[in-house]
Amino acid sequence: MKDDTTITEKVLNFLRGEKRSILLNLSPSLLWYAVFLTAPLVLVVMLSFWRTEDIILIPTFTLEHYITFFTKIGARGQLQYIELLLKSIGMATAVTAGCIALGYPAAYYLSFKTKIPKYTLLIVLMGPYLASYLIIIFSLKFLILGHNGLVNALLMNLGLITEPSGLFMHNQYAVIFTLIQSWTPWLVLPMFASLEKIDKTLLEAAADLGASPMQTFRKVTLPLSMPGVLVAVLFVFIPSVGEFITTRMVGGTTGYMIGNTIQKLFQRGYTWPLAAAVTIVMMIVTLIVVFILLRKVSLEQIMESL
Repeated sequence: MKDDTTITEKVLNFLRGEKRSILLNLSPSLLWYAVFLTAPLVLVVMLSFWRTEDIILIPTFTLEHYITFFTKIGARGQLQYIELLLKSIGMATAVTAGCIALGYPAAYYLSFKTKIPKYTLLIVLMGPYLASYLIIIFSLKFLILGHNGLVNALLMNLGLITEPSGLFMHNQYAVIFTLIQSWTPWLVLPMFASLEKIDKTLLEAAADLGASPMQTFRKVTLPLSMPGVLVAVLFVFIPSVGEFITTRMVGGTTGYMIGNTIQKLFQRGYTWPLAAAVTIVMMIVTLIVVFILLRKVSLEQIMESL
């Protein structure tokens, strides 16, 4: 019996079947994202446009909370939420820069210089961070930065101070130091993976053409490793902007960030819509930064560096 199905129809039927297979394979992941990411995000967006009356949520549309975000004046006469968001972005930028400054040389050494098996060193580097994050923070708080911690003891032994100083705790610098210390080892991984993918013959060719080691690094190594660096930036900057646990532990009042404000607003039933509005603005600003970074390096290059 002759098959009257055209070649085009056969191709279309094949593609439709392939799409169904792909959709079936992706369905567990899609369901997970729908339930635990998309649905909560949609709820937060909706909540940001609602209002409250006597601690009761009223699902009516209003821009009141977004107007509050951009216009509320703080105790010092500043735009409270905008200044706090800018402060959080500045602190997250400082944390990211510090992590890159410490992590990139470590990744470079592991990839190009070490004579010890590099993956053994990676395990050693990551080993302490298999412990609880809270244990790490408490260790930094009491053993390193605290009144009787290592920093004060070292400065006193060097004669730089005569008694323990409280300058190393309960401020934004303590938060930045703690976050840098906590995030740097994790940033070594994407940068190391990116450096490992560099064809070493390119470095040899640059040297044969008369390039100095510094010129080779600037012209060859650094540009080729930028996807891994940008992955590291995304890994650190995004969670650091909304950080609130570390700031509560070591930050004090001057180490306060936008994440702490969101937490406090959500703890009060009558300020949930305002908390949602602050969250959405913070997310939009963060996505703008991500978009700018992705304009510099394509998403495909970033994925290849992992």
